[in-house]
Amino acid sequence: MSIDRSMNWDSVAPCHCRFAAAAATLALTLVAAPVVSAQEAFPVSASVVQVLDAFDNPEGAIFSQDGRNVFISNAAEIGDRAEDFGWAEGEGYVSKLSVSDDGQLQMVSEKLVEGLTGPLGMAVLPVATQRFPAGTIFLCDGSAPLVDSKGQVVKDPTRLRTRLLAFNEAGDVLGEIDTGEASLFHEINGAPIALINAIGFDGAGNLYVADTAFGAGQFEPPFEGRSGVWMIDHASIDALASGEAPPVPPKFLALPGNPDGVEVSPLDSKIYVNTVGPVAEAEDPASGGIYALTQADFKTGVLPTPFDEKLGALDGLDFTAGGAMLNTQILGDVAAAIYVNCPGRRAKVLKIEGALGELTGPADLAVRRSAEGKQIVVVPELFARDPSPGDDEITVLALPAGFDAACSG
Repeated sequence: MSIDRSMNWDSVAPCHCRFAAAAATLALTLVAAPVVSAQEAFPVSASVVQVLDAFDNPEGAIFSQDGRNVFISNAAEIGDRAEDFGWAEGEGYVSKLSVSDDGQLQMVSEKLVEGLTGPLGMAVLPVATQRFPAGTIFLCDGSAPLVDSKGQVVKDPTRLRTRLLAFNEAGDVLGEIDTGEASLFHEINGAPIALINAIGFDGAGNLYVADTAFGAGQFEPPFEGRSGVWMIDHASIDALASGEAPPVPPKFLALPGNPDGVEVSPLDSKIYVNTVGPVAEAEDPASGGIYALTQADFKTGVLPTPFDEKLGALDGLDFTAGGAMLNTQILGDVAAAIYVNCPGRRAKVLKIEGALGELTGPADLAVRRSAEGKQIVVVPELFARDPSPGDDEITVLALPAGFDAACSG
């Protein structure tokens, strides 16, 4: 299919109030750009390997443990079947693609896992539990704002079934952790996870979950989401998936500004979280910031100051082999689409070479790391309010050999 980059993103009408939160992952609303601090370009550019237009609001990407496959979450926004934005109940799915040595992708299964509602971020379990083998993929699913198949707003809070869904590379569902209405997470926090947006594992298999906390106002009665990050101990994963009391209860760290991306650095093992609040005019003290958390922060409940800030509205994040951090940025009137933070340094703008290097709504990107050759980056592009499912894009980028070495300069 042909590639169409002609869409005038700024002409998209703003969503209604009850769904303004959805703009946190869509770059949908028309808002004034915050003061952005990072303008300097990173010295090494990325190049476009491939653009594929075969998806339905692709939001998340994750490579398999061996890097030979990549999985894309298709969030399936309702489109023109409804006046307002919403994830269509049961219409989301996960696609599986093979990855060649040079980064070319080929569809293996368009709908590997089906029947999902707003599937978003994913992560790969690095350390096996008794129930889940290493390499199991965990997926964020079931978030607000949601609508039924006819486009009607779902008002019954018991239908908010946010969860972490676990599946293997063959598409077999292995289990799930309930984070929605009446779950343990609801009991601990006084509210269910409303927008379960991103997840990441550390090397010991502990799991970190971002609740962007948008969309709760659609329900009757409405409730207030809790913006922050959860830590789930590796030893508790099986118990939570079985509906049993975990040996270590999940810990919550409140984080203002609506966290969107979360990932653990391969360099310093800190948990990095970014914020997306400015895209929906939500209060964000960091104006699109990045926080570097430790496990101690979850025990004390004390949030450190931002590692970086005033970057726009940040969505996905991941790391290169050398520990350089990539963050996507989704405000349409901020020039940067992807930032690069060298370890311990402020963000610079990643330049993308070629005519197909313009990204629309870049979301939860994934990096196939390599300490020697080029590294591959898959960037889902979450087209907002797209009336035609199945033709939205992901862009595959190549970071040249020596990319991480540029951080030494």
